Amino acid sequence: MNIQSLNIKEPNFKSTFPVTHWVAETNGSYAPIANLQLVKKLQSKLIRTLNKPLSDSKKAFDIKEQNLRAYLGRCDISYRNKPRVRSFYNRTENGVNNFSPISYMITGNDVDIFEDTLAKNIGRYKGKAKEILQKPYSPEAIEAIRLYNREGLKFVKNKSKQIVDKNGLMYMLHTKFEIIRNKAGKIKDYRFVDARFLPIKNKTNILT
Repeated sequence: MNIQSLNIKEPNFKSTFPVTHWVAETNGSYAPIANLQLVKKLQSKLIRTLNKPLSDSKKAFDIKEQNLRAYLGRCDISYRNKPRVRSFYNRTENGVNNFSPISYMITGNDVDIFEDTLAKNIGRYKGKAKEILQKPYSPEAIEAIRLYNREGLKFVKNKSKQIVDKNGLMYMLHTKFEIIRNKAGKIKDYRFVDARFLPIKNKTNILT
């Protein structure tokens, strides 16, 4: 079944949205992924595609990558004005167990705001710790990581930053990936297939 298209009259994007990744064997049924390691692998593929400069790309975009960039640009005015994205992963609420989204995307100008106020502090304190302690984890670095996880989650869950339809229903980006196996049958990669926005709390929007 194809992922349904986003059905809102006027996009109301403010720059953050949750993401759920679905994976299937070729011609098989899709299932949502909750393993953080695989979620990060799949999300990184999207991030690279969405951040790839159009005029300075060594590898040409395939049609599905072009469609993804165009689709997000239509829905997300923040990305359309500044085509840059980054990830945030929910490590605070144990998203796997309580069905909260594990991964989020931040787009446009808010990428710089998020990095300047939260992400860069971790690198600074780790750098200082290496100089003084010869290890990256000082009390200050650990506190910066805690602050990043806690305040970062508040940042991406801020309702004023997320997409809603005319009835106030919040939307999530759902992606589809196919497993690529080698001749021995082992998984060697995942191929991007499609991505669409769907209501975050609508349980009928399940892919098969």
